[in-house]
Amino acid sequence: MFKIKSDFSNGVTAIPTDLIDKYLKLAPSASFKVLLFILRNPNGAIDEKQISICTGLTENDVRDCIEYWKENDVIFDDGEKNEEEANKATANAKKIAEISYIEEKENPKVVVKSLPVKKPTQKEIALRISQDENITILFREAQKIVGTFGYDTQSLLVMIYDHFGFSIDLIITLLSYQQSEGNLSSLAIKKRAEEWVKNGIDTLEAAVVEIGALDKIQKTYIEIQAILETDAKKPTPKTAKCLRDWAVNWDFSTEMIIYALKESGRSLSEANKLLKKYHAMNIFDIQSAELKKKKTITSKVEKSYDVNNVGRNSILERMKNKEKESANV
Repeated sequence: MFKIKSDFSNGVTAIPTDLIDKYLKLAPSASFKVLLFILRNPNGAIDEKQISICTGLTENDVRDCIEYWKENDVIFDDGEKNEEEANKATANAKKIAEISYIEEKENPKVVVKSLPVKKPTQKEIALRISQDENITILFREAQKIVGTFGYDTQSLLVMIYDHFGFSIDLIITLLSYQQSEGNLSSLAIKKRAEEWVKNGIDTLEAAVVEIGALDKIQKTYIEIQAILETDAKKPTPKTAKCLRDWAVNWDFSTEMIIYALKESGRSLSEANKLLKKYHAMNIFDIQSAELKKKKTITSKVEKSYDVNNVGRNSILERMKNKEKESANV
């Protein structure tokens, strides 16, 4: 049997048994990180940013998890914000025990997300080559992909290496992906590198995951082109963003995405709302979605229209009106 190995010197957090029994299998795994943090700090969990800092989840993931628990009537927001308790709660998170939530919010870390406008000169590039043999290796490996390249690409590769701290393997992986996309221009390479660093993709492992996500987005786009009524080879930024959530982050099948688009009149924003709701409710197949829709329709009809009461009310109303008319006569 597996048992907890702890002396519980820092106290114990109570977890309702019915939550474990009911949601352990059904709830998204990340949602339990959010729930545990809230249970541990009931007076100090004040917003998505703080929970993100303490759990390591992205703010979007935290938002989805909170929506899931709200949908299932497990948590609610009372609207109060106790920043003193929030700081205590943040300090309780072992990974960032020394970070103040308020300081983090007011003084965010400065991260280089774009390359300098000014390029290094030929002399500066030559100096860097003499200082770091990895740059020579980088140029040699890049040439196998890009072909013979000049000053623009040389300066770009040096800046990516120096300013973003990308490893040689990561830069070569980026170039290989751009080659598969058929776009090895300096502008495209620069744009991809800046996009990756903004999204925290700064290791080879993260790049492999990202390339897999990009491939899945493109494959899904091709499969839903007919429903979107477009023959463009690549999705627009808005469509790509939606597909990243739908197919990658929320792991919906193409059939489910097409279903949501049809239900939403081919509107990306409406389909996004619908799929976000399905994700929060753990609905991932068309049969379950249809069942949920039928229950919703039935519930609305029962609440909004009661034939017997409507009939009685209208008869009583007519009788009252006749009594008033007789009294006035």
